[in-house]
Amino acid sequence: MAVVILFFLGWACRSRFVIPAQLLVWADRYVINIALPSLIIAKVSQVDITAKSGIPIAAAWSSMAVCALVIVLLARRLNWTNSRIGALLLVGVLGNTSFLGIEVVRTLLGEDQVAAAVAYDQLGTFLALSLYGTWIAGKYGSSDAGWRPIVRRISRFTPFVALIISFGLRTIELPSELISFLNGVGKSVAPVAMGVLGARFTFRWSEQNKRTVLGALGLKMIVVPIALLLVAMMVGDIQSAEWSASVLQSAAPPMVTAGIVAISAGFDEELVVSIVGLGTLLSVVTLPLFSLVV
Repeated sequence: MAVVILFFLGWACRSRFVIPAQLLVWADRYVINIALPSLIIAKVSQVDITAKSGIPIAAAWSSMAVCALVIVLLARRLNWTNSRIGALLLVGVLGNTSFLGIEVVRTLLGEDQVAAAVAYDQLGTFLALSLYGTWIAGKYGSSDAGWRPIVRRISRFTPFVALIISFGLRTIELPSELISFLNGVGKSVAPVAMGVLGARFTFRWSEQNKRTVLGALGLKMIVVPIALLLVAMMVGDIQSAEWSASVLQSAAPPMVTAGIVAISAGFDEELVVSIVGLGTLLSVVTLPLFSLVV
């Protein structure tokens, strides 16, 4: 898979060359302020909502809600810092259902499942990145207390501004050339973000982070997808495109773009990079296994 190759390239560059820290910061800013807003406007302004979108959308938001709830409960019990909580509420909740998930569904389940996978991504995970991700970055990304600093940070978060603009643009027909241009810029999100995270990745983690990384990935990539699979077996038809694609999408590894958002917000960088990096590597095994039962 391309994203895994790009991750390894970034990792290889880190092991052989000294990468200037400022270069990584510039790459982060490019993703957050240019590439991701372009992708949001191109996707949200054009996405179609149909009756068949219901199951994938509900599955996406339910899966994310369960992950977030477990993380919040553990954070209170273990007295985690805001930096740690914010990191986990982004990369432990949001999955890579776009750049990786849709292609995996197409490859492992077939072209007829792609529409459901797209609904799960665009009206679930991708929309959550813009709304929920903005809120988490604003709430946990600063020591300033009170709602005013949070609202101020959210209102200045470029992806959120792009989301508001994209909702307004749904009422007009945009030129196809503009959509193509925005999509072209947006396609750079995955390679840049994956390369940057690979350049930060290391297997040398603290003992505390090691347990947290494995726990977060176990919850996100195994426990929640199995729970959704059981729900599908009880109330739906697991052989239907809506349910099977949703289960496989729920098992997607942590979202690389959410990792960049987390790092830009000042969250625990080692934890973020470890969860996204290891999750991406493990997905090469876990996603094909899940595809065998859906």
